[in-house]
Amino acid sequence: MRRLPKGEERASLAADFARLYEDEQLSIRAIQARTGYSYTGIRTLLIEARVTFREPARSETTLALADDCARLYRRDLSIRAVAAEVGYGYRYTRDLIVLGGAVLRDGDGRSRTAAVEASR
Repeated sequence: MRRLPKGEERASLAADFARLYEDEQLSIRAIQARTGYSYTGIRTLLIEARVTFREPARSETTLALADDCARLYRRDLSIRAVAAEVGYGYRYTRDLIVLGGAVLRDGDGRSRTAAVEASR
């Protein structure tokens, strides 16, 4: 991996990466393959260039799975039970439930919003 430059050369490289990301719609991985810089280095320079990052692409299959996970969760299954049902890990299943639009509950079964209000 190539080392990131300093000073004006760094600012110029950040501008080049921003152009590739925004104008050419390249992903960070594609910029990495083209330039030989690390993913982290490219992302750092994009942040320095004040680039607004795109939302990650989600396939129809992922969106359908997220809807299914949220539906199961709304039927009072726990995140662990939903994870066991769909065959994915806890964290990924939790992310799918949130993506599917379900409001997460606290340990007592209340929605997170209701739990915060009850603690006041």
